[in-house]
Amino acid sequence: MKINIYYGGRGLMDDPTLYVINKMQSVLEELHVEVERYNLYELKNTIPTLPQTLKEADGIILATTVEWHGIGGYMSQFLDACWLYGDKEKIAGIYMCPVVMSTTYGEREGKLDLAVAWEILGGLPCTGVCGYIADTAIFEENESYGMIIEKKAENLYNENKISANAKSCFAFCLRNSFC
Repeated sequence: MKINIYYGGRGLMDDPTLYVINKMQSVLEELHVEVERYNLYELKNTIPTLPQTLKEADGIILATTVEWHGIGGYMSQFLDACWLYGDKEKIAGIYMCPVVMSTTYGEREGKLDLAVAWEILGGLPCTGVCGYIADTAIFEENESYGMIIEKKAENLYNENKISANAKSCFAFCLRNSFC
């Protein structure tokens, strides 16, 4: 199984979204999932080509930080590129887990924006993670946050695993006319 993480923040050291996706990535890797991360701020000149990377993915995480208003430019550009250049048939089978953390406000709206955009593209959104975090030190002070993040990563893994099993069962039924 392969999960791609598309991070649309600016990569600042105290970005709470980085903590969340690092935690999710470590959980997925413990589950023997191949994880590839795309930091959109590093790839800003190649964002229109990134929808091609969805072809190898079984699931994705769209992660961004609300610093002022909305999901930000890099993530919007990526979603626009998915609309213009993405393989809609492939997207239709990809589960997406939105991760939106906020240092101000608007995290719920950001998570909803990602879920709606992914549905418009034809994809399958999962529940995801969102939250307001004024100081990333709270993650170390309260381990229940880490447990919640781990559960969300496990849910993404399970949804993809169930989906893969359902697809193989469906293919088996079609080949053997059991349906």
